Amino acid sequence: MIDYTLSIINNINSLIELNFIYAFFLYFILTTIFFTLSLPGGLVVMISSGFLFGFYYGFIINIVSIVIGSYIFFIFIKYFFTNYFNKYLVNYNNKINGIIKNSSFEYLIILRLIFGIPLFVQNIFLSSLNVSHSKFLITTIIGFTPYHIIFSYLGSQLSNILDVKNFNLIDILSFELFLLIFALFFILITIIILKNYRKHD
Repeated sequence: MIDYTLSIINNINSLIELNFIYAFFLYFILTTIFFTLSLPGGLVVMISSGFLFGFYYGFIINIVSIVIGSYIFFIFIKYFFTNYFNKYLVNYNNKINGIIKNSSFEYLIILRLIFGIPLFVQNIFLSSLNVSHSKFLITTIIGFTPYHIIFSYLGSQLSNILDVKNFNLIDILSFELFLLIFALFFILITIIILKNYRKHD
C-alpha cells in the first residue's frame, strides 16, 4: 500500500515538473473554487499546496486563492442572502457594528487570526456587517498570511513522504512563527484598547 501511494505521488510530482505552469494554474483554479464554496478540509488543501509546489509557490496559491474565494463568497452572500434577510438582521447588525465601529480593522484581522473558526462561518459573519470591500480584502490578507506561511512551509517539509509516519506538527512549526502570531494579536488588542480609552477620555 505504501509503495502504491508513493508511486502515485511520484507520478503527480513528475507531471507537475513536466507541466509546471499548467499544473500551477489548474491547482490555483481548483483551490479558488474550493475556498469560494468554503468547503471543509482547507487545512489539507493548504498543506498540499506546499507539498506539491514548494513553499513559495504553495504560499502564493494559498493566500491568493483564499482571498479571491472568500471575496466571491462575501459578495454572493452580501447581495443575495444578507440583503434578502436584512429586516431580520438589522438589530443584530446595529449591535455588532456599534461594538466594532471604532476598531473594525483590528477586530476583522483578529477574527481571521483565530484558528479553528470555519471559513464558512467567518465569511457569513463578515458579510452581515457594514464592511467595505477594500477593508474585507486587506484584513483577510493580513489575518490569513501567518497561517498560510505556516501551512505552506509545513507542506513543503513533507516532500519526503516516508517521514510522514514519524511526523509531529510541533517538530516542524517554529517558535518564531507562533511568536509572530502572538505579537500580532497583542498589537491589535493594544490598538483597540487605546482607541477605546481615547474615546472615553
